[in-house]
Amino acid sequence: MQALQKQLEEVRQKGKDLEKEEQNQKAYKSNLESQVTIIQQQIAALAKSIEDTKVALAQKQAELDQKRRDIADTEDLFEQRLRAMQVNHTSGALSTILAVNTFDELLTASTTLSRISIADTDLLKKLAQERQEMEQQEATINAELEQLQTDVDAQNAKKTELAGSLQQVDANLTDLEAQQKANEQDEARLLQEYVAARAAAEAELNRPSDNTEFVGGSYGWPVPGYSNISSGYGWRTLYGKADFHTGIDIARTNAAGQGIYGKPILAAADGTIAFTQTSYVPGRGYGIYLIIDHGGGISTLYGHTSGLAVKMGQKVTRGQTIAYVGSTGWSTGPHLHFEVRVNGKHTNPWPYLQ
Repeated sequence: MQALQKQLEEVRQKGKDLEKEEQNQKAYKSNLESQVTIIQQQIAALAKSIEDTKVALAQKQAELDQKRRDIADTEDLFEQRLRAMQVNHTSGALSTILAVNTFDELLTASTTLSRISIADTDLLKKLAQERQEMEQQEATINAELEQLQTDVDAQNAKKTELAGSLQQVDANLTDLEAQQKANEQDEARLLQEYVAARAAAEAELNRPSDNTEFVGGSYGWPVPGYSNISSGYGWRTLYGKADFHTGIDIARTNAAGQGIYGKPILAAADGTIAFTQTSYVPGRGYGIYLIIDHGGGISTLYGHTSGLAVKMGQKVTRGQTIAYVGSTGWSTGPHLHFEVRVNGKHTNPWPYLQ
């Protein structure tokens, strides 16, 4: 039965580990989904930026095309004027000078011709500079577009990676679910085997003892210094229903006001450890408990302990520490449930303690 108990504890621990891993995987999945949402938002923002940049680029290209046409038109006019001046051998300038009447008009006409030449040259330079600036702006916008597209590609790659991670997490969760189901089946099987083994052990305990003589001597109080009885032997009302209490419950505090939890439990008399129970289901049974066979068909039970200090088959003497007060099993607070059994049947413990 001890082996079954150990296997049951291992299976239950595995169940806890699987549940914890499931929680971790779900938390990881939630984090991945949050990242996917953020990346989708970033991709949408980048897509809008790309569209806005394309619009700006188209506008800049239209302006640049117009600027190129303006430069071409100005260059054409300038070339036409130069060709005309070559053909007429500066007749245009001569006719302009001959048309003046005064010296002041002559100076003004000469200055105007000079300014026309300078203005044409300056206009060409200005247009060329503006074209260069716009080409630089066009190149900058194209670079921005390339960078935006690179960013989009990177985000899409990250999105694909996250999708793969999510797929793996879903596979892990499916596997964990299968493991949990198999573990629950193992636990149910082991629990059934354990209950059957425990019932067999209890039946063996209820069989008259092989010790034909009582070997214990007088019975001692199992928790020295603590004499408060929270529930005595016999009929009582529990949760509104009649219930027969098979022992006495020793609880609360001592004269110094110290709580009973964790205090040593002593063997009431000499004997042999006939039964130990170290695992339990919360809210059911005696919790962690033991039974001492004192011979002559008499045994004592110590229930709801926090832990045992002895092992099966060990011989103990009156007053020896065998366990510690707890609140395991069906218990509403720290106490010791103490029973006396005669040939496996519970009996009033007070005659044995007085």
